[in-house]
Amino acid sequence: MAQRVVLTDDLDGSEATQTITFVIDGQEYAIDLSEDNIQRFHAALEPFVSASRHVTRQTTPTRRGRGDGRRRSGSRWRDDIPQIRAWAEAQGMDVSARGRIKKEVLDAYDEAHK
Repeated sequence: MAQRVVLTDDLDGSEATQTITFVIDGQEYAIDLSEDNIQRFHAALEPFVSASRHVTRQTTPTRRGRGDGRRRSGSRWRDDIPQIRAWAEAQGMDVSARGRIKKEVLDAYDEAHK
């Protein structure tokens, strides 16, 4: 069965022909407008648009893992090893000055620094 979607102009209630999206101060908006109101919209913004510079948005990199910048998998993947060693020594834990740090120590450090 075919369906017909009818947009309604958000300003005057007439039948809309297009949804326009725009961003102001980082907030994205969408409005359904008829052809007449689309022309009014563009005419109202034209002085501002013509005086503006084009900005290309950069995509935000996708974060993986815990989301706090630290990884749990092992010492070779972490950049906070000196801090972990110092913290573990201050806690009286047995930690070597070089080499691998025990998983128990890593887990305790992560738990203490949530």
